[in-house]
Amino acid sequence: MSETMPARQLPVPRPRWQSFVPWIVVIVILAIIPQILDELWVTRVTGWIPLAIAALGLNLLTGYNGQISVGHGALYGLGAYSGALLVNAFDGQYLLGIVTAAVVCFVAGVLIGLPALRIKGLYLALVTLAVATMFPDLIKQFEGVTGGSQGLQITSPQPYRGTFVEQTLEWKAPGWTGLADDQWRFYVFAVIAVLCFWAVRNLVHSRIGRSLVAIRDNETAAEVNGVAVARVKVITFGLSSALAGIGGALFALLRMQVSPSSFTIAASLFFLIAVVIGGPATVIGPAIGAVLYGFFDDVVTKELLPERFKPATPLILGITLIVLMLTVPGGIMGVYSKFTARRRFRAGQTPMPDPANP
Repeated sequence: MSETMPARQLPVPRPRWQSFVPWIVVIVILAIIPQILDELWVTRVTGWIPLAIAALGLNLLTGYNGQISVGHGALYGLGAYSGALLVNAFDGQYLLGIVTAAVVCFVAGVLIGLPALRIKGLYLALVTLAVATMFPDLIKQFEGVTGGSQGLQITSPQPYRGTFVEQTLEWKAPGWTGLADDQWRFYVFAVIAVLCFWAVRNLVHSRIGRSLVAIRDNETAAEVNGVAVARVKVITFGLSSALAGIGGALFALLRMQVSPSSFTIAASLFFLIAVVIGGPATVIGPAIGAVLYGFFDDVVTKELLPERFKPATPLILGITLIVLMLTVPGGIMGVYSKFTARRRFRAGQTPMPDPANP
């Protein structure tokens, strides 16, 4: 006599509209932030957005494609200087400066990515580390264009007593918006960030995105299966650099000045920390990591940490990073993904009541 096997439920596919729910939640949160926070906090949160976009670019390269880069701070700086120079040259055309920074950094990323085809792993990390280390010194060498060690101000000629003088540009909200200047600036940055994250989300869910992961997991197998490994790696390096350039341009437009001291090797490490904390190979992970790092740097370090412990901030951050890598190697989004996967597995494997064998 054969026993009746209990029927089991199959996992129910999620409706398509559910994939848009997180994006709607994010947009609603971004819309509310400037309305409930004061000017100081709005400016702080605005400053975390360029970091999130640059970390998103590094995540695309390292998290999804497996190319280790420690030089995104240089590309971030290149975007900042490119954007600042274009805004100065074209009298406050912010959008033109951002687009130019993306294009310049894309070309720079492709130029770096071509020789990177012959090296990988630790050697690629060392090459990009050298680029990040040399960047501040290169900026100082072209003092006539970049301002050297003194930095570069983003200015515009303004009328003054019958002549024109260069004055630092300021964000001015259009009158029809009814917004304060800091609110308008936040919304502009937020829109650009949402577009960047949405574009990367579509990219990683496309055929190109599957090629990125295939190359990361097994480059030889990917090539055997028809993936143009060299082309995909170079283009990924370019797109990753373009995102870093957009972040750098926004950073420059937030501060209205740039200097070599802002783009040392520490900047590259900040992006790496944001990716590791938020979760590599996830779209929203870099944003979470950037917010947490920004909060640590702007609030914990400057306001909550006792004065005698402030010199040890890099040590505290390093220890925290090591602990997170040991305990939560997938970052915050990795923990969330495991939790949701376990929940779906349990829901899909729950036995259905069998009338013949209760």
